[in-house]
Order: sequence, then structure tokens, then C-alpha cells
Amino acid sequence: MQKKYKNIIYASVGGILEFYDFVLFVFFLDIFSKIFFPQNDFFWTQINSYVAFGAAYLARPFGAIVMAHFGDKYGRKNIFYLSIFLMVVPNFILAFLPTYEKIGLYSTFSLFLIRIFQGLAIGAEVSGSWVYISEFAKGRQIPFVLGFASATLTSGLLFASFTILILGAYFSAAEIEQYAWRFPFVLSGIFGIFVLFLRKKLNETPEFLRLQSQKKLLKFPLKEAFKTHKMSMFICFLMTIVLTSGVATLMILPMHFKELLNIGAKEALWIQNFGILAVVFGSFIQGVLASKWGSYKICTLFSLIFMVSGIFFSFYNQQLLWYFLIVCFSQGIITFAPIFMTQIFKSELKFSGLGFAYNISYAMLAFCTPFVIDFLYEKYLGFYFSFVSLCSLFCVFLLKKFFHKEL
Repeated sequence: MQKKYKNIIYASVGGILEFYDFVLFVFFLDIFSKIFFPQNDFFWTQINSYVAFGAAYLARPFGAIVMAHFGDKYGRKNIFYLSIFLMVVPNFILAFLPTYEKIGLYSTFSLFLIRIFQGLAIGAEVSGSWVYISEFAKGRQIPFVLGFASATLTSGLLFASFTILILGAYFSAAEIEQYAWRFPFVLSGIFGIFVLFLRKKLNETPEFLRLQSQKKLLKFPLKEAFKTHKMSMFICFLMTIVLTSGVATLMILPMHFKELLNIGAKEALWIQNFGILAVVFGSFIQGVLASKWGSYKICTLFSLIFMVSGIFFSFYNQQLLWYFLIVCFSQGIITFAPIFMTQIFKSELKFSGLGFAYNISYAMLAFCTPFVIDFLYEKYLGFYFSFVSLCSLFCVFLLKKFFHKEL
């Protein structure tokens, strides 16, 4: 029992790096456009920096295909270690990467390569952690452990936000642009080494050992997943819509709080932090409740709360902040994405099928979501919250209809 929870905890903490780096890269995007790209054309400098940001998302499906394939054939543990290694090394390189002024286009190309390697690693990291953790749990334990994992992953956003606040408190804007932006990435690299040390202590999952002993391992797991698990992949797409709504609520909407509430950037960042904290608690508590009363009931309840509170939030009245926190807490429904996804694929192709479906969906949706929110937030944001909630409810319907599985 102790070994099982040790493996679950060690596996969960690594995913913090993904969210941590995501926030940092977004926050420093304007700085990177100045120091890693030629400055003769501002428009193309901005475009290139956003392309560098998006390179990680485009690389995610490829990382999922390659590493998840080997995860299904040779074991979850080793691939899980490799994914975190491919995140740690690029972080350290980025922390000490010379600027365009010093090495010219080599710095630009290096930034692209760093983002690509990070994307390849992330392609296996999050979906890999879901698969790994779920295979150490059974029955109603699964919502509990994956609720814990979702809360842990989301806390990476909180750590990144606090890092940015601390950086702003001790350094001026000019100092951050010149050198201080590197410190958070050094911290990320150091944390990554600690995670590597923990990952060395992981055991192979009981489920994979069973498949191995019974000689049920497939030659091409993803090919088989395409043939037999089309509905599972569609459910992954729908639940990824729910997951990316967290990006909308926690990363994009707070940027508009300055104009909506007439407040400064620091105050908006603090509100964002409280929203992240609400999601962390919401994810864990909903996982706990689902372990007692079932995932379908709890997911349905909080999806409806998410819809109603989201509609009230979109009115932007005097209770806006309260509705925002309720939206964030109910957005703990993101915890049902891994709960559902890990239970609708056969074990022998779970890593490949889930990893591909989730990462290809996330790459597309994470790219589109900022544009959708910027278009809708003034007058039609309630429709977005309703749409996300309906996707979640539709997943519950499909699971009951086609899988006949109590979760």
C-alpha cells in the first residue's frame, strides 16, 4: 500500500513542470521576441515569438506517438523517466541561452529547438502520468488518485504566478529583461533534477507487468487503437475541450480584468492566483466526492454549476469576482478528463490511444482557445461556458451508453 501511494505521488509532481513552464513562457514572450529575434521588423519579431511558443504544441502529438508507442511495448516507467529528462535539459539550456545580440540566428534556432524538445516531452508527460497513476489504483480509488494528480498539475500554474510576483517585487522591468528572467528557468531546471531523482525510484505498473507476463503486448498499439477505439478518441476530444477551458479561465480572462475591473496588473495577477487555487481545491475535492458517490453524478453536478456560474459571471456585475471563483472551483471537472480517458482504452494500447487523442486535440484547441475567448468575452462568454459544460455532460451520456462502466 505504501509503495503504491509513493509511486502515485512521485509520478504526480513531475507534471507541475509543464504548467510552470507554460506560464513562464507566456509571461516572457515579449521579452523573448526582443532578445532572441532580429529587431529589424517588429511585426515578424512578434509573429516568430508566437510561432516559437506554438512549436511545443505542434510537437506534442509526435512526442505522444513515439514515446507512448514504446510505453505500451516496453513499459511505462522508462518512458516516464525519459519525458521528464527531455523537459529538464531544455530548461537549463534556455536559462543560459545567449541572446541574438551575441550569437545571432543561432539563438533563434536554439529557442525553436528547445520548444520542440519540450513539446515532445510534454506529449508523453501528462497523458503518461494519467496512465501510470491509474494503473496503480482500482475501482473508486481511481477518481481519488487522479483528482490528486489534477490538483498537483494545476498547482504548477500557481507556482509560476508566485514566481512572477516575486520577480516583479525584487527586480525592475529593465533588470528582468536584461537577466532576471533567467532565474525562474534555473529554478525549473533544479526542480526537474529533483523530479528525475524521484522518477528513478518508480516501479513498473502492476497492469503492464500483467500484460507482459501474459504476452498481450501489441506490435503497433496506435494502429489497433484507430481500428477499435474511435468512440474513446472522440470522448478524449470532448474532455480536452473541458481541459482547455482551464486555459481560458485562468490564463486568458484574467488579462482582461485590468479593463473590466479597472485595476492594475499586479491586482489582476492576485485574482488569477485565487482562481488557480480554487481550481486546485475543486479538482481534488471533486475527485474525493467522485470516489464516494461516483464520477458520473459528481461530474454532472459540477458541470451544471460551471454552466450556471459561468453565465452569471459573463454579466460582469458587482458579484463578478465571486462568480469567477465559483466558476474556477467548479472547473475542477477537469479532473474527470483523466478519470474518463484512462478507463475507455484497453490496457495494451492505453498509452498510445489516449496519448495521441489527447495531445492532438490539445494542440488544436489550445491554439484556438485564445482567439475564441478574445472574440467572445465582451458579450457572449456565457455561450462558451455553456458549450464546455455541455461537452462534459455529453461525455457522461456517451460513457453510460457505450461503455456500461461504473466510474
